[in-house]
Amino acid sequence: MQAPLRDRDPRLLGPYVLTARLGRGGMGTVYLGEDESGRRVAVKVINAELADDEAFHDRFRSEVTAARQVSRFCTAAVLDARLDGDPLYVVTEYVNGPSVEEAVKTGGPLRGGDLEALAVNIATALGAIHGAGIVHRDLKPSNVLLSPTGPRVIDFGIARALDATEGPTRTGQFVGTPAYIAPELMHERKITPAADVFSWGCVVAYAGTGRAPFGGGTLPEVISRVTSGDPDLDGLDPAVRDLVARSLAKDPADRPTVNQLLQALTGRDEPPATPPASEPEPAPAPAPALLTSVDSVPPTRPVGAEVPAAAARRPSPHRNRGLLIVATGAVLAVSAVIGALNIPGGEDAPDASGPGSASVLGDEPPEVKDKIFDDRFNDVDSGWKTAATPVFDAAYRDRKYEIHVLPKAARTTVDAPAGRIPDSQLIEAEVTPKDAFGEAGVYCHGGFGYAFLLSSDGRARIAKLSTWQAQTVTTGTVPKPRGTDRLQVACVKREDGNIDLAMWVNGKPVASSAATPPSSVPGNSGLLVVRNAGATGWPQAVFDDFALCGV
Repeated sequence: MQAPLRDRDPRLLGPYVLTARLGRGGMGTVYLGEDESGRRVAVKVINAELADDEAFHDRFRSEVTAARQVSRFCTAAVLDARLDGDPLYVVTEYVNGPSVEEAVKTGGPLRGGDLEALAVNIATALGAIHGAGIVHRDLKPSNVLLSPTGPRVIDFGIARALDATEGPTRTGQFVGTPAYIAPELMHERKITPAADVFSWGCVVAYAGTGRAPFGGGTLPEVISRVTSGDPDLDGLDPAVRDLVARSLAKDPADRPTVNQLLQALTGRDEPPATPPASEPEPAPAPAPALLTSVDSVPPTRPVGAEVPAAAARRPSPHRNRGLLIVATGAVLAVSAVIGALNIPGGEDAPDASGPGSASVLGDEPPEVKDKIFDDRFNDVDSGWKTAATPVFDAAYRDRKYEIHVLPKAARTTVDAPAGRIPDSQLIEAEVTPKDAFGEAGVYCHGGFGYAFLLSSDGRARIAKLSTWQAQTVTTGTVPKPRGTDRLQVACVKREDGNIDLAMWVNGKPVASSAATPPSSVPGNSGLLVVRNAGATGWPQAVFDDFALCGV
């Protein structure tokens, strides 16, 4: 949050004109400034009493030098610094956006793909920071900023300079925020990248629940819970809960590494490579398709691309404005280190059905017992997420709902704004794939669940979703496709714990299979559009008459 400069605040530091206050912490005050070209920057001025400490000064110099080596794609890059003289300061890129803390307080906890994308982004940033030989030491929700091009981790490494003054505490302050720092930081033990993995777990838990996993209260109470208590992870998305719990182990050796975090989150067998220190030259071939969620916003619009009329619509008040950029950050940051591929349908695609037995569902959809949510998209405030920007990927339009897949994305998913999700469900929607670039349909059991997809040429398939893939379970053909088809799908829990999957199009059975649920708790259901392998352009689809029912 910006605040006016105070009477005693400097107006000019070196070549930087200071225009506002951005915040104040234990090390100093952060100002908004402009360089000689008019570019906005963040200038952190170190408190005078710290600058006079020789040990701090030496450590500050080494940490700033190391911070300059961190790759820029998911951090606020260090642009300049005064390492001698008075005052000491560090100049970084200005990140224009709220922190995770502000976004969660304003819009509530993250769910589904939004939370997973943030988790991937922070882990990727930590990989880049650790690759420069730095341990962050003070990762917390206020140190992850949500920029228009993705989450950025700030203030990395410089907390270590404060550690050089008087050990882990100074005038009653911790080096770091107690509710988010690892136990070893509180006991002057050896500090390794595992300390940041602990903080990663705390931040993801906060983002997914709205509270710190070790609670608040007095400093002794928080320290006691962090060092000897169990974290409170109630309400955290099951898709990330186990990984977060393992990252919060008291013993650093029991925590996953950053590479293991990324492997678990992305489903890759090989750990991602450390990104290069400088940005590579752009390749002429199109980048690999990556996953985004509805709130993804690309940095630019392709030349000649039409701006849909719905872009001017105001967003739904239910929408979390702070999360617009979370998934885009996953696209931008992770593409630099992972290069994951979207695996489309096809006869050669491996079977991902799990149990390998046929569905017991019949030729007719199961009987509806409870209509939980339905929407004809006549009311733009009915709760579906929208992105009211010049380039958007989901919005109400002409009493329907339209979804686009952005140029570097593999798919766009939109959770239905339903109050609850039943264990066994029937999902219905009118689906209109608008082009040959992709497939469109509905999904159940969240971002690691199952998608039911239609193509404009009459192909149909059921696919298993992962962070990067839509892997074919089974395929079918739509008899006499109409362009706009009525899709009905069933995800029905069986007594053995598995689920039956089936899809009907215009009342006719098309495909079915038995499968293993990704979790004992059903994840979100909703709408999605998936890009075909190798396709360029902007795959899009229109949806109408959505219903979610218990069966």
